[in-house]
Amino acid sequence: MAPKGRRRGVVLSSTPLEILFFLNGWYCASYFLIEALMFLYKGLILPYPTSNLVLEVVMLALYLGIEVARLILGCRGNLCERKLPLVVSVGLTIPAALLALYFLLLQTYALRLETVLSCILLVFYGLEVILSVTALVTFCRDPSY
Repeated sequence: MAPKGRRRGVVLSSTPLEILFFLNGWYCASYFLIEALMFLYKGLILPYPTSNLVLEVVMLALYLGIEVARLILGCRGNLCERKLPLVVSVGLTIPAALLALYFLLLQTYALRLETVLSCILLVFYGLEVILSVTALVTFCRDPSY
């Protein structure tokens, strides 16, 4: 059922943004799995300090939680044409991007594969922010809101 005062047949949600959220969901799952396996590899092969390894695994788990919440809120905000969940999703992109930058630049041992994966993730974030802001502007310009 359309919200009160809404014109029938007018769809404002962004299809490219929804496709990007879908693809990023699969990429996030792959990224998490590959990072977890790489931490296992680095913990067994490299002289990794235990405290650093534990900290970085906890940060990876924190990243997963933030990313899942961000994707769910972004999809819900886009499909339901709601501003608040989409704004929160854009806000959660900041800590997710900072964690991706940490895994790119600041972790104890960064493998080349991790660098490539983190760069791709940051490209996803940039595109999602651009499309999310565009969708928010579209939602705000609609006179029925």
